[in-house]
Amino acid sequence: MATPIFVTAASIAAELHQAMLEAKGLALTAKNARALAVRAGSKTVGFKAITHFIDELASDIIRQSQYINGVSEKLSQHAVALWRASMAADKFEWISNQHSHNLTSLQKAMKQSYAVREDLSHQLSKGLRELEQQLEEGDKHIRTANLIATSSKVEAASAGDFRNQLEVIAQNITDTADKIRAHLSRARNLLGQRQKHI
Repeated sequence: MATPIFVTAASIAAELHQAMLEAKGLALTAKNARALAVRAGSKTVGFKAITHFIDELASDIIRQSQYINGVSEKLSQHAVALWRASMAADKFEWISNQHSHNLTSLQKAMKQSYAVREDLSHQLSKGLRELEQQLEEGDKHIRTANLIATSSKVEAASAGDFRNQLEVIAQNITDTADKIRAHLSRARNLLGQRQKHI
C-alpha cells in the first residue's frame, strides 16, 4: 500500500527542516571564517572574499528550505483534502450504484464532489512539480558549496600560521554540504516514490 501523500509531504518537510538547521550551522561557519580572516589580515585576503559567499550561500539555503517547507505544508493540506474528496466521491458512487432511483437527487452533489476532487488533484500535481524544481535548485546550492569549499582549501594553503584553522573551516563547509545533500536526496527519494503511485 502506498504511503499517503500527506505523510510523504510531512516527511519531506522534516528533511528540509534538517537541511535548514545545517545551513544555519553553515552561517555560523561563515561568521567564524570572517573573524579568522580579519585576525589573519593580509595572509587571508582571498579567504576574506570567500566568507561573503559562504554567508550568502547559507542564507539562500535557509530561505529555500523555508520556502520548500511552505510548499510541503500546502501539499500535505491539499493531499488531506483530496483524500477526503475522494472518499466522498467513492461514497456517492457506491450510493448511486446501490440506489439508482435516488440518482437524480444526488447529481448536483456528485458533480460538485467530482469537481472538487479534480481541482485538488490538479493542485497536488502542480505542488509536486514545484517541489521537484525546488529540490533541483537545492542541488545547485550544494554544487556551489563544494566549489566554495575547494576554493577555501586552496586559499588555506597559502595562509601560513592560519592554514590549519582555515582548512578546518573548509572541511566544515564540505561536511555541511554533504549533510544537506543527504537530506535533499532523502527528500527527492520520498518524492520519487510518491510520484510512482500517482
